[in-house]
Amino acid sequence: MVADVDASASPYTPANQIPPELDILIDFVAADDRPTLILNHATTEIVYANTAFDAFVATASRTSTPATWCSSLLDAARSAERLDPRTTHELGFFANQLWSARSIASSWIAITCSLQTHAHRPPEDAPTTSSDKKALAQSLLADTIPLQRQESDNLSTTSSSTCTSSLEAADLDAPLEDLIIDWLLFPKPSADPWLDLILNYNWQDTSLGPIKSWPTILRQVFATILASREPRVLHWGNEMHMLYNEQARFVVGELHPWPLGRPIIDIWGDAVRTELVKMIKTGIKKGKPLVQKNYELNLTRNGFPESCFFDLVFLPVPSPDGRYLGVLAEFTEITEKVLQKNRQDVSKSLLQSFSKVTDLHNLWQVFVNSLQSNARDVSYAVVYTSTESLGEQRADTFQLEASCNIDNPQKHLSSGIFEALKGSVGEVFVLQRSKNTLPQDLTVSQSEAGSVNTAYILPIMALDGLRILGVAVLGLNPRRAISPSVRQFVESIRDMLFKTAALFSLPTEQLESREIAKALSQQLETMTMKAEETEQNFTRMLRDAPIGMCMHRDDGRCVYVNDVCLDLLGMSRAQFYKAAEVGLAWRDAVHDEDFEAVNQIWSSAIEKGTAASAEFRVKATCSQASEVRWLEISAQQRHDTDGNLEYLYVWLRDISTSKQLAEQRLQDALETKRRSEVFIDMVSHEMRNRLGAILLLADSIVTSLPAVSNDVQERVLTPNLRQTLSDIAASIHLCANHQKVIVEEILTFSRLDSNLLVLAPEKIRPSETVQTVLKMVKAELDYDSIQGSLQIQQSYVDLAIDNVALDPGRLSQIILNLMTNAIKFTKNSSERRIVISLAASRTRPTADDCQVTLVAPREDKRPKLARRMSITNDPVGENVYLIFSVRDTGCGLTPTEMGHLFHRFSQASPKTYKQYGGSGLGLFISRELVELQGGQIGVRSEPGEGSTFAFFVETARIESPPEPPSAQLAQTSIKDHMRVVDGPAAQKTQVPDLHVLLVEDNAINQKILAQQLRKTGCARVHVADHGLDALELLSTTTFHKFTGIEQIPLSIILLDVEMPIMDGLTCARRIREYEKAGEIVRHVPIIGITANARSEQIASCIDAGMDEVVTKPFRVKDLLPRMLALVDQHNSAV
Repeated sequence: MVADVDASASPYTPANQIPPELDILIDFVAADDRPTLILNHATTEIVYANTAFDAFVATASRTSTPATWCSSLLDAARSAERLDPRTTHELGFFANQLWSARSIASSWIAITCSLQTHAHRPPEDAPTTSSDKKALAQSLLADTIPLQRQESDNLSTTSSSTCTSSLEAADLDAPLEDLIIDWLLFPKPSADPWLDLILNYNWQDTSLGPIKSWPTILRQVFATILASREPRVLHWGNEMHMLYNEQARFVVGELHPWPLGRPIIDIWGDAVRTELVKMIKTGIKKGKPLVQKNYELNLTRNGFPESCFFDLVFLPVPSPDGRYLGVLAEFTEITEKVLQKNRQDVSKSLLQSFSKVTDLHNLWQVFVNSLQSNARDVSYAVVYTSTESLGEQRADTFQLEASCNIDNPQKHLSSGIFEALKGSVGEVFVLQRSKNTLPQDLTVSQSEAGSVNTAYILPIMALDGLRILGVAVLGLNPRRAISPSVRQFVESIRDMLFKTAALFSLPTEQLESREIAKALSQQLETMTMKAEETEQNFTRMLRDAPIGMCMHRDDGRCVYVNDVCLDLLGMSRAQFYKAAEVGLAWRDAVHDEDFEAVNQIWSSAIEKGTAASAEFRVKATCSQASEVRWLEISAQQRHDTDGNLEYLYVWLRDISTSKQLAEQRLQDALETKRRSEVFIDMVSHEMRNRLGAILLLADSIVTSLPAVSNDVQERVLTPNLRQTLSDIAASIHLCANHQKVIVEEILTFSRLDSNLLVLAPEKIRPSETVQTVLKMVKAELDYDSIQGSLQIQQSYVDLAIDNVALDPGRLSQIILNLMTNAIKFTKNSSERRIVISLAASRTRPTADDCQVTLVAPREDKRPKLARRMSITNDPVGENVYLIFSVRDTGCGLTPTEMGHLFHRFSQASPKTYKQYGGSGLGLFISRELVELQGGQIGVRSEPGEGSTFAFFVETARIESPPEPPSAQLAQTSIKDHMRVVDGPAAQKTQVPDLHVLLVEDNAINQKILAQQLRKTGCARVHVADHGLDALELLSTTTFHKFTGIEQIPLSIILLDVEMPIMDGLTCARRIREYEKAGEIVRHVPIIGITANARSEQIASCIDAGMDEVVTKPFRVKDLLPRMLALVDQHNSAV
């Protein structure tokens, strides 16, 4: 047995010195995996530490310093000397682990760590042998854990520098959790007498018992209030045992320290306990701390009981499961604030009373009457008066004039006071009992406050300074200390008395003062009557107002509510006031979906004092109606002079009708919009279909002429006849194109007027867009022998404009409108030239930058007209402005004619239509489109000198590698452009290779278009009347998977959108579904044909599976290149 002990014993005590009675215990502890120490109870010397403890010290030294946690652990054990041997006592967390102690045979203390075995596994580089681990533990503990308790030297005189150096010597990386801050659980020597009193107090005689037996949360709360420098009182448990800090000692006064730990009923009696319980329950019911303002306490300070005022806040202390454990009372002294307000009230009362004074005799009586009910500063008041001159005045010449709150005052002024008056020179002076200057008759005993020990003497001099009109003696409240504020208050009273008495001190002035007083009295009476009448009118207005009104205090309680408010909420007055006591008064009336928002607004108005308004619904059951009622709430605050919320005014208004009208207007607007879209689509469809047929017929005539010429003899078809037929076909083309322009303008105007126009910005190069427009009008330019060109200005080159975000369709439409006008006015001129200019600017251009007179934008419509739809995902850069101008050498315009431009259905002059045609909408639409893009448009012209139309638009760069325009682009002609655009490699697919399926329900359009395609040389043109026919024919073509039946070739489908039985959108979707299912073996090129040109409708065609979309009317010669390009694109992908 001895050998076993030697093998496992700690190095702290030699094995042969271990007491024999510990042999069995050490055998048990040595084999335990938990770190364990055994201390001598008497010397607190470490007798034994097991191997697990050595390993734990080695492991813990890597994360924390043993000097910190080991010392704290032993201090905790030494502080717990009186351990109950029947229980295990928790010492706390040290080195992030829980340690506990237990007394053994009253002579030893066993300290154990509650760890699992794996928690003590040493690190890889830790000592591996038992002797190594013990040596490491011994070396770590030798400098940190004293084997015997050391007495500190002069703890109370340790300097701050010593403390600082001690802190610097400690390991600052030690965990804060290892520090002991609960001085009640682990007391240390302290220089604080109050803490010593608490630690040495006989708690065993109280119901709470010893501190070590207290619940943890009680000890923690008490330790917290002991550290506070503000008065704090804790009432614990159902019996409300009283605990307080040193600053709150005044609460119990001379009873201290007996109330510590005792029930409140034993200290103050059942009445106080009942009142306190009522206050606590009221605060808990409201869900917030209870505040008691202006609470008066009589405290012994400055050697006498002093009346003091406090604001109290009662904070409940919850248990871990949320139940009541106690209440903490916080005191904030406001004595000076309360007294200052009381003095202001006294001064105000005196001023009001003095305004009614009629003579000196009445003044003194009014003065004492006003002070009679204001005794916080003044206990009594006595006034003595004299009619003698200053040289003849004696003590007995001053007779008692008026008094209050004093029994049997002296009939004449005391000689002591009179002698003091001689040296006061009319100033206020003080008589004190402690200095034997206060006469015995003025030492008046107050029933509760005690005897008056101090009096202020106020001599009231005549206006001429030759005599003393009166002497006012004011006895100071025995519970009020002499202070500068008291003296200032008394001197202000003296000043008011002096000024009022001066009005009556001279005979000539006496009558005037009476008149003034009488006038003031009458004025006050009139104002009072008016105030009462105003109050009555205001009350009547609140009662009869057509809106709901109520007024609440800062705690939410209702002060007033009118009948309209109750009717709107569907509540009775009793229900409303009852609900207001526990929170939001109309909680049960608010619709469930709106309650959270209303509650937040209410809380914000109460807590933050901010004005608020909102709309909410009232439940149908509360509004006594089947429909839901909408109310609008507005809240406004009223604050007192200190800025604290005093009242909350609330107005309620029924807005159900407004809501219904707004909803109806919205539905009407949506229906109007829907009808407008349907109308526009219908008109567009019908017009474009007919125009398409006209253009196709005209093309048929033109293409038929060569064949007719070859088949008919020259004598039958003369050159004149052939020219006539060509002219007729050309005229049809011109009329159709003219009608097409008008249709486009009317439809665009309709969309603008109905707010249906959509801008779709995308990534474009502006110069390429302009060149595309030039290409579109090339035929007209060539026909009228007009030279058209594009000029790139230097500002455009300097800014390196490349890709920008613009709607190319709308930009082209503007330029095309201006070009069409320029062609019309230039084709008859001797010099025929049109130049499009392109410039750029970082700032918004001016009229000088554009070199035209700009038309003011219609600002009232700009934010409402356009809906923008971005179809590019490219990053957007800085904003820039692009400036476009179209300059022609036409006939020019007069100032009067220019004034008619840019208005709907308006032209320069009546002869314009007759000579040049047009609808008068082109420039108006151009203006609208320009302004929708953040720009302006304008014109400059001289008769006979030509015209310049210019506009600018706002856009943004699209971030991409910059490719500055070549210098050669600075002057580009239309012919140069045509060489660039029309010069790609020859198409792989030729027209004779095309096998076309035309799907069109209109028999005329189908016949004409099929003929035109065949005349162009297409290999074969198949026709179908609707989508089902098209799908049936498609199943027999080479696109379909081989079924053994001979398949016919097919290159492309021209698919109309609007058709009976199966429309084009459904047909396109079916084709794409068959492709995914494998029934169609390769992609079928589809070009959609539609008379509906809105961007949403075109987008729906693309979404349905069509590759491209063309809008009616169109010409076959323009359609064929797109067909060939689409076929080539998908053939190359195979």
